[in-house]
Amino acid sequence: MRKIFLIGLKDVRIRSRDLASFIMLLVMPLILIFVLGIVFQPLWASKPFTIDIAVFDEDEGEFSKILIDDVFGSNELKDMIKINFLENEEKVKKDINDEKIAAGIIFRKGFSESIIKGENAQIEVYGAPEQSIKAGVVKNIVESFTFEILKRRAILETSLGFLKTENLVSSGEIQKLIPMWLSEIENKKDLISVNRETEKRTTKNPIPMEYYAIGIGIMYLLFATNAGAETIFAERRLGTFSRIKASPVANWEVIGGKLFGIFLIALFQFVLIIIFTSIFYRVNWGNSVLGIVIMVFSAVLAFSGLSTLLASFTKSEEQIGNIGPALSMIFGFLGGAMWPVFVFPKWMNIASRFTPNRWAMDGFFTLMYNEGGVISILPEALVLLAMAGIFFFVGVFRLKLREI
Repeated sequence: MRKIFLIGLKDVRIRSRDLASFIMLLVMPLILIFVLGIVFQPLWASKPFTIDIAVFDEDEGEFSKILIDDVFGSNELKDMIKINFLENEEKVKKDINDEKIAAGIIFRKGFSESIIKGENAQIEVYGAPEQSIKAGVVKNIVESFTFEILKRRAILETSLGFLKTENLVSSGEIQKLIPMWLSEIENKKDLISVNRETEKRTTKNPIPMEYYAIGIGIMYLLFATNAGAETIFAERRLGTFSRIKASPVANWEVIGGKLFGIFLIALFQFVLIIIFTSIFYRVNWGNSVLGIVIMVFSAVLAFSGLSTLLASFTKSEEQIGNIGPALSMIFGFLGGAMWPVFVFPKWMNIASRFTPNRWAMDGFFTLMYNEGGVISILPEALVLLAMAGIFFFVGVFRLKLREI
């Protein structure tokens, strides 16, 4: 392991002495992030943040109307939430799958009656995967509403239990009081406080800067890993490999050291971008430090594997130096680095799922905008690790076959 570590560090030292490489791998992405974040700020800010939702109200009771009319229809939310009433739940789910709406809400029959009787009541909320930020806003609104209902019902049940025990009210009077007391949800600000904060963040914070910090930072990972992969061919051309083989170093240690060097170069670059954008661009990468660490390592491993695979299909450092940047740009565009993924057509959204860029961006978006933690980014991290495993396996196998 020590030899692998030393070979990897040697590659990092060699690359760090190359001024042109330093500018390309660190300065250029930071400049791009700044330029794109500033240039597109007016364009993003000029578009009002609206959320299209569909509602199927089979209940048509008192409490479903409170959520629809008094919460979604409140002054704070009526300009942001656009409601489309549908006739059945199949239509709601179809519109979500077709990405016509960001979220769908279904009230089952007897929902309001169950609340009044103190029985279990459920609101079904469906979110479009490609509009996770907007779906998260709707989810928070519904959760705040249901929490307020549960809180009031708990207080009410406790109070009525005492009054009934003391024979201060009759059973008939209780039945009249329950719906009246539960329906007095006048403090709408309490119900939507979480969502007003989310709305403020989405419309006023420098989202273009945050978006491009993720997109460009991830796109340049392939530039960094390709720079590391070029050393494989450079050392073969310069005869360094022959000297390494003459030393007491096993072939697997040489391969491991080269791959470790590729990983380290990309890791240092990405970490520096995160630190720089956090300090100077005020980009908030999320509150979960462990989640950020997991996403960084998963993304770097995936792109290191992709670069190893690319190296196994090229014949020289010139080829990988030409093909690598082109592939980085294609993956960057397809993965959403250049333009927001939520405006992609459906076919492009599907195609972007085949790139590590998209999975890495989704994971970081979850940490930044949905206040996600380790559990919430596990799907994205696991997909990136699976990609890394496949890329490394095929790439190393082909390199060994070609005796590189």
